[in-house]
Amino acid sequence: MQYSTQLRLLVERIFPAKILLFGEHILLKGATALAAPATAFSGKWQRSTTLPHPIQWEQLKAVYDRLDPALPFDFQQLKSDINNGWHFQSSIPQGYGLGSSGALCAALYDRYGLSPRLQSPEALKQLLGQIESSFHSKSSGIDPLTSYLSAPLLIQRTHNVHLVPDYTPPGEVSVFLVDTHQPRQTGVLVQWFLEQYEQDGFRAKVDTQLMPLHEQMVQSWLSGNGAEFMKRIQQVSHWQQQWLLPMLPTDPRLKNWWQAGLDSDDMRLKICGAGGGGFVLGFTTRKEAVVDYAQQAGIQLIFPFELTTNA
Repeated sequence: MQYSTQLRLLVERIFPAKILLFGEHILLKGATALAAPATAFSGKWQRSTTLPHPIQWEQLKAVYDRLDPALPFDFQQLKSDINNGWHFQSSIPQGYGLGSSGALCAALYDRYGLSPRLQSPEALKQLLGQIESSFHSKSSGIDPLTSYLSAPLLIQRTHNVHLVPDYTPPGEVSVFLVDTHQPRQTGVLVQWFLEQYEQDGFRAKVDTQLMPLHEQMVQSWLSGNGAEFMKRIQQVSHWQQQWLLPMLPTDPRLKNWWQAGLDSDDMRLKICGAGGGGFVLGFTTRKEAVVDYAQQAGIQLIFPFELTTNA
């Protein structure tokens, strides 16, 4: 296949956002994590034929300058495309934990990568992580891998990655996002968690309390047991409220709603990714009640929030 034909086909690909449903910071300590493509937001290649080019074109130019020249990329073609107005048009909000840079890295590899396409998830994760690390500190590769494969991923012991082709949310449980309208500082919060984990008391709470609850929550989700899942996530939500305060929203309305979720059987809130801003994750068995409350309290929801459920 000639490059021009291949390029025309690849341009039509959509690269979805990523949501880390479960894992957060304890993924770094070996907890099971589940990442899924979030089709509410996505990006794709586009070309601008008029001047001035959109801001995404300027951003791609900046990314080009930061990419590691040792990466297996067709840098000549990438430079030529940038000069001809190509850019990555994305609706994925930046700084909200939805993998905006991961989707771009997936798109770059998909279009300009020179390495073989048929690789194991682990090998792809490593390579995509190297790409994202070129301009986004050290990357695990999970975000771009989820976007590239457009499939849910189960991550165990930080590096074992498995596709989840038959993934479906349990029963009547629906997922929604709450916009905190707060900026987030992922690196600062990760560092805070790691420093806290060095303290014996905090580490014991994580290892003996949070970890078992978290694993039970993930397994109930994967097994499709909605009632058990809502019970376990209530316990995880309560633990986060007690011990991860810097990662929770500071808006009094959201703090009150977090507590309301703990006091009822209808809804739960939990940290989304690094926390500390961006989105908060919500799970509910009563969509109408959630929507009504949010409207009355002036809280912005993305709901219902659809996830890609098939590999």
